[in-house]
Amino acid sequence: MILPVLVAATVMVDVGASAEPVTEPSARVEPAGSPAPRLARGLIVKARSDTPARRSSIARSARTELPTGNGVASTASAPAGLSVLRLEEPVPVAELDAAIEQVESRADVEWVIADTLRTTTSAPPVEVDDPGFLIQGNLWDTRDTIDGQPTDGGFTTRAPALWRSTQGDPSVVVAVVDTGITQHPDLEGQTVAGYDFVDDECTPLGDACYYDRTYVNAGDGDGWDADPSDPGDWRDEGLVTRCFGPVDDPSEYTAESSWHGTHVAGTVAAKAGNGFGVAGVAPGVKVQPVRVLGHCGGWDTDIVFGILWAAGVDLREYDVPLNPTPAKVVNLSLGGAYESAEDAAQDCELYGEIASMARARGATLVAAAGNDSAREIAPLSHSVPASCAGFVSVASTSDTGHRSWYSTAGEGVDIAAPGGEMQVPTSSAERGILSTVNLGTTAPGAAGYAFYQGTSMATPAVAAGAALLYSLGITSPDAVEAGLKSAVQPFSTVRYGRRTIGGAATSLTTDELDCTTTGRTSCGAGILDLSRVTAPLAAPRVTGTAALGEQLQARSAGLTTAGASTLTWWRAATKVGTGAAYRITAADAGRTLTVRDTVASGPFAGASLATSVVVPAAPTPKPTPKPVAKVKATLRMSVPSKFRRTKRAPLTVRIAAPGVRPTGTVRIYDGRKRITTRKLQAKHGGTLRVTLPKLKKGKHRLRVVYSGSATVRSAAASKVVRAR
Repeated sequence: MILPVLVAATVMVDVGASAEPVTEPSARVEPAGSPAPRLARGLIVKARSDTPARRSSIARSARTELPTGNGVASTASAPAGLSVLRLEEPVPVAELDAAIEQVESRADVEWVIADTLRTTTSAPPVEVDDPGFLIQGNLWDTRDTIDGQPTDGGFTTRAPALWRSTQGDPSVVVAVVDTGITQHPDLEGQTVAGYDFVDDECTPLGDACYYDRTYVNAGDGDGWDADPSDPGDWRDEGLVTRCFGPVDDPSEYTAESSWHGTHVAGTVAAKAGNGFGVAGVAPGVKVQPVRVLGHCGGWDTDIVFGILWAAGVDLREYDVPLNPTPAKVVNLSLGGAYESAEDAAQDCELYGEIASMARARGATLVAAAGNDSAREIAPLSHSVPASCAGFVSVASTSDTGHRSWYSTAGEGVDIAAPGGEMQVPTSSAERGILSTVNLGTTAPGAAGYAFYQGTSMATPAVAAGAALLYSLGITSPDAVEAGLKSAVQPFSTVRYGRRTIGGAATSLTTDELDCTTTGRTSCGAGILDLSRVTAPLAAPRVTGTAALGEQLQARSAGLTTAGASTLTWWRAATKVGTGAAYRITAADAGRTLTVRDTVASGPFAGASLATSVVVPAAPTPKPTPKPVAKVKATLRMSVPSKFRRTKRAPLTVRIAAPGVRPTGTVRIYDGRKRITTRKLQAKHGGTLRVTLPKLKKGKHRLRVVYSGSATVRSAAASKVVRAR
């Protein structure tokens, strides 16, 4: 069943010269149309195997029980071993009961469900220096009293209390599986690449079908691609007929574009501290827009592909590229409601299996409980995918700490979060959830802000809370879910008496609006309260010199709540020390040391912040040159044996070495007295000619000494001469 869209009063502001939101008169929340017919475009089958032959056989079984004039147009495989049978024309789901029963009777089939439409109406659209922060009822309530009751921070997520520790790590991605996204200055730089899974319609042709490029649901002129931009999901009467077939009064189903995905994205990660607009619950993380919803809603098969792609499952065999930045959290502010829990449980066969695949990749899936309550509380067991195994289901509460009058509730709800309720006395649009939107009524226009209410608005608050836990190093989906359920405040116990919703005769009593943790009024474990998360207040401070043999000292900044933490030292993935002090060893040279302050016990055990220190590499010693084997030198000297003392005698020195032209210093002595020094260069070819000074009369012992070089040994020679 397509859920009714709830339209609430809007407060919008263009991003222009003024950063202050400009409010407009609020309007009462009214239903904006009747539920559209619940249609199916085919069957999703889990059989023993998925082969072309088996799909053909299953199609033959289904054809015998299909409505007259309709047939199976095509079959295809899907992830998790699923088979998809596409009908020639969409039909009301009830008309497929016989075909489903026929296929389920086969021994080779585990289960069969209808491939139905789901919509954003699990959260209906409504119209620290960020000016909007003071009226963001999902972050922190600045009022001292609410409806006469004292309060401290209100029944909000109290996210800023955890911002002391982290606003979110940019490596953590939250996939918003929704209508896509529009450009907005509060989301600029806050996203990573996404994908569009809203496809063309398959037009029947004989026993098959073809894609005629009409793209009625997609509305952007093309099918699956890498552009998740939201072209608008408005519906006029013509689109109503094309989406749902003939209806008695198409005007009941018309609507303006919701910009639902943009609003959800802002609740997750709108920039904080940029001087305008609003702030997200986790403004430090990134949003990944995954478009699965168009004018008519979104088909189960497209939503399934969107979830799996977001979680990083390899879908290349279906011509879908790998997701380069897989999401740790998948936000599903969408769904559908069934008349019975049995019908919902059937579809949970599909969504439970898909959730198992996503969780195996480390992703936490958060889903809106639904907006199907009014005079009677709609039970969660009728909602898909929120009631399915593997999903964290989220109910909506008002700023008074009660269940929002529209919120689905009951056994199975995991947690509640502020989703807004504009009809709480005193009625006001500002009692909704303020976030980013587009101001176009059909196609995108200017960027702006609006108050919406619904479980779709509560769900991204919980998804952002999960992202903050991932940012603190809690990475198991089970541990993240347990942490979320521990970070809650109790529901309000104040009784408000009876109230009338929407000016109609529908009167809701306090008992129906109160939340409990069990029974038909259960809203889960409590209202998400991130001030109750135990985490380091900041990364540990490190002092000391990062050098070999020196000691580093770390100091914890303390914890956000009472508890104990431990300091550990790591070299890459290797733990090398415990405690405040660490002495640097030779193994740390040129490496990065990380000290982690980690919560030691309790539901947030493992939450940590870290500081890293780079240890300089040890200086590289200069290599000791290897001694070079020197060659032997031969020195010969030539000088007259006798000469006059009045003359200067000539002396020739010849030095030779194998394969080398000798160079170096040559010294000439007369006895012990050095009488001259010469430099032998390569150009001399080993020969020096020297004119001796005049010598005294008598005998003289002349000695020539060659000092050698790096490659040639030293050498010497002597001769006795007489000066007359």
